[in-house]
Amino acid sequence: MTRPRAGRLAFTLVEVLVVIGVIVILLGILLPGLASVRRESLASSCLSNLRQLSVAHLSYMAVHKDRFADVGLPHGSLGTPARSFVNTLKPFCDDQLVLRSPLDTSPHWPVELGGEGEPVNNGTPSLYRLTSYGMNNYLSRTFSPAAAIEGVGAGADALARVPSPSTTVCFLRMADRGAYASSDHPHVEEWGSFPVPAAAAASQVQINSIDAGKPGAASRSTWSFVDGHTASAEFSTVFESTTANQFDPGL
Repeated sequence: MTRPRAGRLAFTLVEVLVVIGVIVILLGILLPGLASVRRESLASSCLSNLRQLSVAHLSYMAVHKDRFADVGLPHGSLGTPARSFVNTLKPFCDDQLVLRSPLDTSPHWPVELGGEGEPVNNGTPSLYRLTSYGMNNYLSRTFSPAAAIEGVGAGADALARVPSPSTTVCFLRMADRGAYASSDHPHVEEWGSFPVPAAAAASQVQINSIDAGKPGAASRSTWSFVDGHTASAEFSTVFESTTANQFDPGL
């Protein structure tokens, strides 16, 4: 009787290379999808923060006869931090961690708040990031376009002055880097004067906080509205032009 040939105990080099090639291709397909899923998960957490911030703001309004909180953190010069919602909403918000978005990659948080301690624009005095979020400046008592022209209090700083609370942006994500990284409000009235509003907005607001790609009209971020609801939406949904946007309550 003849003894059967022993089975092959190893792969050939060609087989190993084929398997490695298949694994590399699969990773190339799966990793971008996994990164996208992770960012969507972080976006959900960011929306949760915005909901808590909105609830705190609604509680503030209930105590202050439907008047909105204000802003005061500077973006390059001296401001009035005590006036900022970062401080005035503290009594209405149990968890101050809601002020930091899980999507926030800013290096400008101070060391005592777990950041890298990098000043914004090397300002004098040094400015740091105290919140991931900002407030629509059209709703500000002191920094709205109307207040700049007619004086403090002339803007839509109360619920009665906002005809459509469900379609008017209240809180948003401030830019992680740049001059506005230390601020708690953008200047929305400036965006429409640029040929590409999204580019102007991106210097003040993190309009691509969800997709993290090059900022543009189709970039997605998280937003909250005056009535308290939140949404993730493309920039073009909330801002098209000076006469077509969800920031100016007068439109």
